[in-house]
Amino acid sequence: MAAAVALLWLFLIQQGLMFKYCIVSASSSSCSGSIVRTQGTHFARNGRPVYLNGFNAYWMLMAAADASTAKNVTGAFRQASSVGMNVARTWAFNDGAGSYKPLQISPGVYDESVFRGLDFVISEAGRYGIYVILGLVNNYKELGGRPQYVEWAKERGQNVSEDDDFYTNAVVKGYYKNHVQAFIPCT
Repeated sequence: MAAAVALLWLFLIQQGLMFKYCIVSASSSSCSGSIVRTQGTHFARNGRPVYLNGFNAYWMLMAAADASTAKNVTGAFRQASSVGMNVARTWAFNDGAGSYKPLQISPGVYDESVFRGLDFVISEAGRYGIYVILGLVNNYKELGGRPQYVEWAKERGQNVSEDDDFYTNAVVKGYYKNHVQAFIPCT
């Protein structure tokens, strides 16, 4: 990832899919000193309080992966930082070969140009002092999400029939866990 700061918000509470989150600074090769933790009911980094004020921008990955629209990412971060925002939630997924600018074309197969778009998002966030919460899956088929993972398993002979099989089928869970590992720079 680019030299910036990203908050990986990795969550799926059921069936062993709970992952930690950490604020990653590309200037350090480990999470030592760069993890935002809770102190009581507050977030803290290196013992200092971290207060977050932010916005949702699911579209940034796709915009950054297209040279003609990448400037919109910069503009959004510039505007957000000018009004005191310091965190943005965006998607770090777009699954399936049929999606526009898919990041993960099939299980474990990625479009590196889209990954470079994500690097750009994170780099621009760092440039403007904004943390990024990266969502790695959602519940809807429009950008792949749980339905795409289940579909991939079905195409490979798994006996799955509904989106909730994402939480129980070992193959589907394995696809997702492998996807998460593509984003975890430290464990």
